[in-house]
Amino acid sequence: MNMPERMLNPKEVLRVMDAAQVIHERQAALEEHEALDREATIREIQIMYEELGDLVDARTIEQALDEHLAQRYAFTPPRPGFRRGLALLYIRRGRVTKRVLLPAAGVAALVWGGFALTDAMRTSALERDAGRLRAEVARLEAVHDAGIDEIQALRARGIPVDLPSGEADAFVSGLASAESQLADIAATLAPIADEAGREGLDRTAISGLNQRTESVENSLAFARSDIMGADFVVERHARLRTLQAEIVGLHSAVLTEAVEELAGERAAELRRSADAQLTARDLDGLEATAESYRQLQAQVGAEYRIVIVGGVWRYHTELEGVRNYYLRVQAIAADGQRLPVTIRNEEDGTTSRVTEWAERVPQEVYDRVAADRQDNGLIDDDDFGFKRRGFLTAERNYENLGQITEW
Repeated sequence: MNMPERMLNPKEVLRVMDAAQVIHERQAALEEHEALDREATIREIQIMYEELGDLVDARTIEQALDEHLAQRYAFTPPRPGFRRGLALLYIRRGRVTKRVLLPAAGVAALVWGGFALTDAMRTSALERDAGRLRAEVARLEAVHDAGIDEIQALRARGIPVDLPSGEADAFVSGLASAESQLADIAATLAPIADEAGREGLDRTAISGLNQRTESVENSLAFARSDIMGADFVVERHARLRTLQAEIVGLHSAVLTEAVEELAGERAAELRRSADAQLTARDLDGLEATAESYRQLQAQVGAEYRIVIVGGVWRYHTELEGVRNYYLRVQAIAADGQRLPVTIRNEEDGTTSRVTEWAERVPQEVYDRVAADRQDNGLIDDDDFGFKRRGFLTAERNYENLGQITEW
């Protein structure tokens, strides 16, 4: 028979909730999900109440069970505060570590490493600059010592007895000036070397020492200039005397071998130029005269055939539309070698030593040589002239109208 329904008092509700909690703890699946065998649970609660001497209908138990389950999963946010913040930080420690702490630590490491690297680079740069300073000081000391050695060598060499008095005075004063400057440089350089050799030089010290070494460098340049000036005096004198002796020998050789009067005349002209240059102490001019003597001797002593190898024509440099015709020639020695010959170019007046040049000829001669070549590709009549030993002028088969060296 059905028992009449009655309302539970608060104590009964609490007991029902306690019984439901016991059942919940025994159900491990309830911790993982909300799936629950409601009918079995309600029946077990009824059995518990029967054992306690109370009869509770299934509907009442079901309402109490629903209320318990609803309150179990209800969430009441905690009030803000320090403890709540620490709890949240602990709960989220994994994400905070990955997204905040590790990147922050990395940035901090980079910043710290950057400061450390910058400091290391600054220290390295200072050490490098200090090393360069010491190397520069050592170089300046070596230049100073070399200057002293040169002065001693020049003094040991002595003043040539035939050196003109003006040049002798310049030699002595130049060495004295250089020696005085080098003494001042030594006094200036010694404290610079001492300071540069110290450890731990800072930027200001290095900069100041660099400025002082620049001043020493300038002083050394002046001293070197005086030494070089003194050296040039004696070297030029020695070279002038060497060229003078060579020209005397060349002049004698030309006159000995010359047959043609023109060769003697050329030698006499060169000798007059050489004497004037020796008086003026003109080294460059005497060098050029000596080279002309060498070429004159070679020309006088040479013997060769002048052979036609081709032809070329050019427009006249002054007469518009007028052509000049030339035969290209070479000087061939008895052994078949091409010899260099000094030729004056009629177009620009320059003289050069060449192994091939062009002789101007009448057009009919040019045309005849061209026809000679057309039949078999060779110039059968290639004889232009002959140059004998002792002569400057060649024996020519054609009139001397002029020459060119470029075309």
